[in-house]
Amino acid sequence: MAGLTVQIFTKDLLETFEHYRKAFNAKKIGEGYGDRNELIHLDIDIMGNKMALAPHKQCEIIKGNVIVICLKFQQKEDLIRAYDVLKGGGKTDGLFELPWSPLQGYVTDQYGVVWCIGI
Repeated sequence: MAGLTVQIFTKDLLETFEHYRKAFNAKKIGEGYGDRNELIHLDIDIMGNKMALAPHKQCEIIKGNVIVICLKFQQKEDLIRAYDVLKGGGKTDGLFELPWSPLQGYVTDQYGVVWCIGI
C-alpha cells in the first residue's frame, strides 16, 4: 500500500524546516538537489508523518485545494510548545477545551499551512 506525503510549498526550505523542528521536533529524512546543486526538496518527519518541503509555487487557494493537517499530542507540554511556535507570524483563535479533547485549536502558520492540534 502506498503512503501519503503532504507537500508544503515554501520560499525557504531550511527556514521552514527549522520552524517545524522547533514546533514538532521534526527530523530531516531526505533531501534533493537540482542541476546547480541547489536544494530543491526536503523530506521531513513530523510526529511520524512524512512531509515534503518544496519551493514556493504561486497558486490561487480555491475551495477544494486547501488541506488541514491534524496532529494529536500525547503531552500537553509538547502541544503548547508547538502552538507557541506555530502562532508566531501566523494566526489563531486560541486553544480550547472541547467535548472530544481537553485542549485543541487551529493555527494558520506563517507559511499558510493550517494545523489542527490537540490532545
